[in-house]
Amino acid sequence: MSARTGAAGMARRTVPRRAATDMGVRAVRRWLPLALLVAATSAAGQAPAAAADAGAAADARRLYLVVFSLGPAWDPARPPPEQPRFAEHGRNLKRLRDAGDIVMGARYADKGMIVLRAASEAAARAEIAGDPGVQAGIFTFDVNELRTFYPGYVGSPPR
Repeated sequence: MSARTGAAGMARRTVPRRAATDMGVRAVRRWLPLALLVAATSAAGQAPAAAADAGAAADARRLYLVVFSLGPAWDPARPPPEQPRFAEHGRNLKRLRDAGDIVMGARYADKGMIVLRAASEAAARAEIAGDPGVQAGIFTFDVNELRTFYPGYVGSPPR
């Protein structure tokens, strides 16, 4: 770091541009999942009246953050569609979305994440443990209960 003199004549520290960029990337990787979750999970708690009537049992389920990481069977030389059981993994996530069990999903860095509705952590773990991509070893996963403290919503980006 170097020191520069600011408008008030006081020395201030500056960070070289590359180091600042690297720090920014690390901060995004660390805080982006949390920011997305905080913003998105209120959609789970603020469902429209029709959805609330249709899914009273769904509202009683808890939210779990599932983070997918690349597993030992992932071949970095092959694109995702050529990984073993990758297509089946995608179909399983679609099934969970269609059933209303996935509140949101996103990718960041080399990870994927979903917010999953489930009756318990054991039920969430069992559901994801049965995922074809997890069973094939191309993904590992971690599950943690998600407790929302800021309501919000993350919409889809424009296409």
